This record gives sequence, C-alpha cells and structure tokens, in this order.
Amino acid sequence: MQTDKRSFIACLAGSVFVPPFRLLGEKSAPPELPTEVAGVRIPDTKLAQHAAELSRRSCPEFLFNHCMRTFLFGAAFAARHQITYDAEAAFVAAALHDLGLLPAFASSGNTFEVDGADAAGTFLQKESVGTAESNAVWNAIAMHALRRQIVARQAGEVLVVSSGAGADFAGPDPDDIDRTRVDQIVAAFPRLRFKAHFLELLTDHCRRKPNSQRATWLEGFCHATAPQPPGPSVADALAQAPFAE
Repeated sequence: MQTDKRSFIACLAGSVFVPPFRLLGEKSAPPELPTEVAGVRIPDTKLAQHAAELSRRSCPEFLFNHCMRTFLFGAAFAARHQITYDAEAAFVAAALHDLGLLPAFASSGNTFEVDGADAAGTFLQKESVGTAESNAVWNAIAMHALRRQIVARQAGEVLVVSSGAGADFAGPDPDDIDRTRVDQIVAAFPRLRFKAHFLELLTDHCRRKPNSQRATWLEGFCHATAPQPPGPSVADALAQAPFAE
C-alpha cells in the first residue's frame, strides 16, 4: 500500500543539506521510451508520447524519471490488486503529475497538485482530448497525495498515480512488486540523486508559496521551511459565521 510521505519527509528534512534550488545541467538528446519495463507496457499512443515529451521538456531529468517510475510502480500495484484503469490516462497523469512544483506552471496560491492538474488540463485541451479522459487525468494528479483512505475509493487512474508516486518516494511494498522488477524499473529510469534533488524542489516550492500547502501532507514541511503567522483557526471561523448561535 501507499507509504505516508509525511514520516519520510521529516526524516529527509532532518538529515539532508538543502542547497538553493537549481535545475540540472543540459540534457543529452532524449532517448525513445522503452515499450515495456518489468512486465509493464508503456502506452505508445500519440497522446502518451506528447505527454512524455512535455514532461521531458519541462522537468529536470531526475523529475522526469520519477514520473516514469511513478507509472511503472503504479501499474505494478494495480496488477497486484486487480485494479482496472485507463492506461493512457494513467500514463499521462503520471508523466505530468509534478509539473506544479515547477515555477513555470505555478499559480499564486494553489497547491502544487492542483497546479499540476491544471497544467495537464491545458495540455489536454490543446490535444482535443474528451471530457471523460481529461477529468480522469485531472483527478489523478490533483488527488495523488491525498490520504490513502480517500484515494482507495477513487478511480483506477488515481490509484495508479498515488500508489506509484508513493512507492517511488518512500519505497514500494515488497508484497506488490519483487526486488528484481524494482531493479529493472530503476535501471530503465535511474534515480539520479532523487532524494536530495526532490527535497530541494519541495523546499523551493515552499519558499515561493509558503501558504499554498495548508491542510496537505506538505504543510508541516512548508511551515518549517518558511515559517508564517498562523492562519484563522477553526474556532475563529465558527465564531464569525453569520448566525446568532
């Protein structure tokens, strides 16, 4: 099952020195995606190819590889638990799920998950994708970091992206995928110092938008990274409601 990110981020925050955020250096010519990794077929539709191109063009290489591993780990999770899903929609969502962490796709106040979902929605509109698939992609990105009790009741595409991102973040459950297949996935899309670089990316996001992740899994980390005055309390909101009692 998906591992809770909060305990892992606390461990990282206490043990990893975080330098100022920077994108990685120039990338070599992008190779073609493999057709299959660890028994999981990678969709080769035109839409999937365009989503992968956007992800590769927009993301530093470590983040692009994370997006690809997210799909592969998520697909393995879905196969293990007999979850049905639209492979094209799940792949597109996985490929684009972290765009909201990049300044080019960030709004002034939304969470990075919603910013990523909105960026994917703009891409899908340009690709003339239908409403049903667009909604499936948007939901999978926007909800990928919600509590697993909520994710467990969502569509298969949400489960693929959420479980895949969680597995790549904190490690896959060995009951879902064996070590050999994990190694094959990492060999196909190397981690490239993912822990340090991803923490760097989260730190930059929190410093740019310190209040954007309130009531999310990143709230505590953002508060520690860029302390802000507390927002209105539940008691304040209740007291200010326009009722006598």
